[in-house]
Amino acid sequence: MWITTRYCLYAASSLLVALVSWRFLLIGMDAAFAGLPHQIVLNPSLFLIHVLAGPAALLLAPLQFSRGIRLKMPGIHRWTGRAYALMVLFAGLSGLFIGLDAEGGPAARAGFVLLSLLWLWTTAKGVMCARARQFNRHRDWMMRSAALSFAGVTLRIWLPLQLVAGIPFEIAYPVVAWACWVPNLLFAELMLKRTALPTS
Repeated sequence: MWITTRYCLYAASSLLVALVSWRFLLIGMDAAFAGLPHQIVLNPSLFLIHVLAGPAALLLAPLQFSRGIRLKMPGIHRWTGRAYALMVLFAGLSGLFIGLDAEGGPAARAGFVLLSLLWLWTTAKGVMCARARQFNRHRDWMMRSAALSFAGVTLRIWLPLQLVAGIPFEIAYPVVAWACWVPNLLFAELMLKRTALPTS
């Protein structure tokens, strides 16, 4: 029951953040990302790719851990997996270059750049293991990739909490550049050591 509840929370929060991230399709980039005007000005095309592909990857990730889809509809599992990997490729590469211009100084830039590199690497490893039919290793690497995708959710939790607590943005942003993904990855490693996966 705990696993089912956890999976539902994971899937619901991923869906919610993905849909909220796409609000710019209705209200425009300037209104949707009022707190990031520098990225819209400096990297408009890369930023657009990132905010389209990143939420798509976040939306697709929970489907890969659905036992029902994996066992009863393996074709859908494979195609959604391919779509997920493609979205990570677009979002990760664009995030890599966007991260080089992130606010918050070198600490923030290093955090976001490393996140993008690890996201691309873990996803590539997962794809290679699947192609080699090493399904246990594929599962492990995709678990890590999904944990990094979930940074889109945890960033939107940690940053507002810090700002509400009165921490200045110039301090909060470098912190969240690491806090949005390092705990996620550590949690994934703990789950893998326990040989437990979030399954529906």
